[in-house]
Amino acid sequence: MERYFSIKIRNSLEGKHISGSERIVKESEIQDTINYLYNRAKHKPADSINIKINQIKNPIINIKKTLKIKEYKFDSYSEANRFAIDLLNNITGIDKLRLENLIDLIHKGASSDGSNMRGAMVVDTKGNRLEFDKRKGVRTTEIDFKNREKIEKELIKKGFTKRTADALALTTKNLHHPDIIAEYCISDEPDYLTGYVSTKEFYNRLTPLKEKGNPKGGRIYFVKENTDIKNLYEYLTETPVLIEELDFD
Repeated sequence: MERYFSIKIRNSLEGKHISGSERIVKESEIQDTINYLYNRAKHKPADSINIKINQIKNPIINIKKTLKIKEYKFDSYSEANRFAIDLLNNITGIDKLRLENLIDLIHKGASSDGSNMRGAMVVDTKGNRLEFDKRKGVRTTEIDFKNREKIEKELIKKGFTKRTADALALTTKNLHHPDIIAEYCISDEPDYLTGYVSTKEFYNRLTPLKEKGNPKGGRIYFVKENTDIKNLYEYLTETPVLIEELDFD
């Protein structure tokens, strides 16, 4: 059997992380994938582009379908966030004021120094933050589609963009874990206003979920009470996942 490799690319400017992408590909696809990721990355304002290639050693989990995609349009980001809070309150049972405060942190910079967290917050159904490092959070990695080119073409045909594939893959992996029950996300790009709230069944795209011009962003992973956080971190950061198909049903 042909070996699989994880390819990660990270852009930084003056020591600050700007953007990143990753793929899981067969050994025969490495060169073409590197070329694609580099051509995509070089348009960003970066003074350092780091490419990392590692053979996948852990068993790969195959997920048949992504979360189902739903779209919602709102008149303002405040209205969208009220919808998000209502949805998260119904799923998690967390008090709406606590949810509002957590989400406000994401919009203002959730790290201790007021900057964006590189990873996600982890919050249980009591509203408690559980990250090992509340400055950095936890990052979901080792994730891709089995046939990304096919998936991207299908998404574009439906009116989405290539970046939708990245978000959809990541949140599908997250919600596949039995203890993650919801996710909230906004981009840290000032002019990308679409965010999402994912549940066990749906990837709910909400526009606009952030204020135009705001450079802050991040994620919150909502988990069950008494979640084994060490196990959760191992799944998110080390377990490779490949997704087969989109779910538009």
